[in-house]
Amino acid sequence: MKTFYRYAALVAGSLLGLCACSSDDDVADASGKTPVAQPQVIVSELTTTGFKIRWEAVEGAGAYVYTFNGSEETSTDACQLSFGDLERQKEYVVAVKATPKFADENTESPYTYVHVVTDDLEQLPRPKITLGCAYASKTLITWTEVPETALYEYTIGGETYTTTDRMVTLGNLSKDRDYTFSLRAMTGDATRFTNSEPAELPFRTSADDIPAILIAPTLVISDAVEFNVYASSDETYFYDVIPATLFVKNTPEEIIAAYQEYALEYAQQQGISIQLAMASLLKSGTQTIQVKGLTPELSYVAFAFGMNLKGQITRGLSSVQFKTTSDGYSDGPNYGGSDWFKQSFYITNAYAGLTGYGWTNSVWTLWQGQDVTSVRYRTLTTKLFSQVFPDANDKQSITAFLKDDDYSYPVEESLLTMVNSTTGYNMVSAANMGTSYTLLSLATSSGGDETLCVNSVTTKTSTSSATWFMARPVKDEHYGPTHNTIAGVMQGVSVSSARYAIFPQTAIAEIAESKYPQLIEEYGSDIKDEFIPYINGNGFAIVFEQSNGIKPSTTYVFMVTAKNSVGDALTKYGSVTTDAAPDASTQAATRSAAPLRSLVGRPIDNPGKFIFPMESFTLPADARPEGDLWTIIHNKQILK
Repeated sequence: MKTFYRYAALVAGSLLGLCACSSDDDVADASGKTPVAQPQVIVSELTTTGFKIRWEAVEGAGAYVYTFNGSEETSTDACQLSFGDLERQKEYVVAVKATPKFADENTESPYTYVHVVTDDLEQLPRPKITLGCAYASKTLITWTEVPETALYEYTIGGETYTTTDRMVTLGNLSKDRDYTFSLRAMTGDATRFTNSEPAELPFRTSADDIPAILIAPTLVISDAVEFNVYASSDETYFYDVIPATLFVKNTPEEIIAAYQEYALEYAQQQGISIQLAMASLLKSGTQTIQVKGLTPELSYVAFAFGMNLKGQITRGLSSVQFKTTSDGYSDGPNYGGSDWFKQSFYITNAYAGLTGYGWTNSVWTLWQGQDVTSVRYRTLTTKLFSQVFPDANDKQSITAFLKDDDYSYPVEESLLTMVNSTTGYNMVSAANMGTSYTLLSLATSSGGDETLCVNSVTTKTSTSSATWFMARPVKDEHYGPTHNTIAGVMQGVSVSSARYAIFPQTAIAEIAESKYPQLIEEYGSDIKDEFIPYINGNGFAIVFEQSNGIKPSTTYVFMVTAKNSVGDALTKYGSVTTDAAPDASTQAATRSAAPLRSLVGRPIDNPGKFIFPMESFTLPADARPEGDLWTIIHNKQILK
């Protein structure tokens, strides 16, 4: 619940204050007896109508006494209490003290007071809307599922409707006109949730009639796309998926002509009739099509045009643009962990040759902890997780699920030593390709504390890896002395601009990697247009020398953001440490945090002769990566 963390912090602060004021609790009173220790109370499972509190057993205590909102004292032997049927968003005060087991040896402890405010109603999140197509006679709109939703309410043209589906087809709109589609998720449980704020999608209908061939993506992951082609049953067509940067270089007429020529040449090369060749190349009617082997974080265009079995063009070009996600991206939940237990859920291809498990058929888990005494876990497809837990943040239900022996698995005690080691414990689970998975785990410490972790990842559909841009720093005598010279090397495909920055690692130690694009934008320098063709060729390098501020025995982080002609942006970064200076007197004078300032380098001499240096990766013994982990895409397309 959204208010839990705020009031958990409030309780923690109150306990710290109480402990600070109780430094003389163990001092004997006039009778010579010492009081037992105060219970250290923890609040959990806070909802709109109740909460629980618990505490560790107090040494020497025979029972505990509590009051609720000033009520009469009540005794209990348990170390936890539950309070229900409370009012929403109201403060309650619970006081707990320990009474001695042997009254002739100890006295009762002072009260520990806990102030708790019950949770407010949680508002459902806005759905994420996707426009499939926008024509006057047919506009397709879809949206993401919102847990705890009974139905969806949408408004278009001043009229409001409801549906339980996650897609609508709108008709009777006007051509070439602006519209706003508004959508709200409506709760089915008004005691826990309120309806979402409206999500809005402004769009403009096409001035043209709906095409005979209509394309709408239904699923996009890092290296694959699934889309529907809507056409009449007697309509035959040719389709393809190509990078958007290539698509925009050609007119629709040029694209159709190039593919028509390819189809006719294909028939000739195969020594078969045109009709037989077309039968193997063309699709007909409404189809669901999947294309794999795409490059992550790159815009593509799926297109189709009408073509008959004689190789004649029958319909113009229809197209839709989409962008692939980053590797492993999932729209499933990601939260949890603590300072004593962390969970990483990821995909990798590094051990495919050794184990047979790569990023298409497995998901990997890394647990790292301190003083962890048990871990229970379960891996589900994200789709199944959403069905079992409509509220992805319902930690109480997820925790109960993991504590049930029928639904979760315990980590063997012999493996907990590895969990508590500095390297942690790694395991692999078999998986299906192109599927999102969610891992749930519940760790318990020796002190009885619990932490819940929920993470999601999506497997890939291809064993090969590709990127449209890469950059990293290197030190090599080819560029200059390795104690005061660094080269920032880069290479890409269809890059239209690039901006770089380089910092001493100490200067950005507290800055998250997700903030690197902002660092580059604020402190970086642009690569001149004249050098962009080299990036798109054999590669390019910026050299940083002693005169630019490079010092010996210092770690630097080099980062670059590249953009292409359709607006895709990709940030790559890496670090390198300069060698010690040959003369100790020239060593860096200090290791204190450096100021936040990017160094400015110079273009490498003779960039036309530069060749991007491929990096070698150190892997565990016997590990054989499947495919090249740093492959620049080279599109062997019909279009040039």
